[in-house]
Amino acid sequence: MNGQEPLLGRSLSRLSEICVGIAMLLLVIITVLVVAQVLARNLFSTGLPWADEASRFAGISMVYLATPYLLFHGQHVAVTMLADALSGVKRTLCLAIAELATLGFCALTLYGFYRFLLRAGRFSSPAMGIPNLWLYMPALISIGLLAVISVYRLGRMMQRRALVCP
Repeated sequence: MNGQEPLLGRSLSRLSEICVGIAMLLLVIITVLVVAQVLARNLFSTGLPWADEASRFAGISMVYLATPYLLFHGQHVAVTMLADALSGVKRTLCLAIAELATLGFCALTLYGFYRFLLRAGRFSSPAMGIPNLWLYMPALISIGLLAVISVYRLGRMMQRRALVCP
């Protein structure tokens, strides 16, 4: 990202990079937990239910934390066949509709999390005893950041700037 990018763009870039760094760390943690669980089961005939639960939540968090980076850099999964066939204002309108759909998805997901955590947030995970609110926090943060990035991308579109951020 060059010095010409606005503060918001640089901040979103940095936040998304931090999220990807945490996601990579979670991948290492998952690997260590799975190996530890296999060794404990095969060498000591004991299970580690907390390791299974921790690796499951780490995997979910890893996926969510990687998404803001991918959207910010335009590397997310996108069906662009129609937009690629169009040009000019029609292409921009098609891309804006897709970005608005992403924003709508974020809003619905955040609302769904809100409704879910009203009920489930006060309970704890079975093996680790961690409150569900903390277990779902990476997903909440990621979806919130995804929404902000989507609004930023819409702003870039309106300014007729490149949609893919450097």
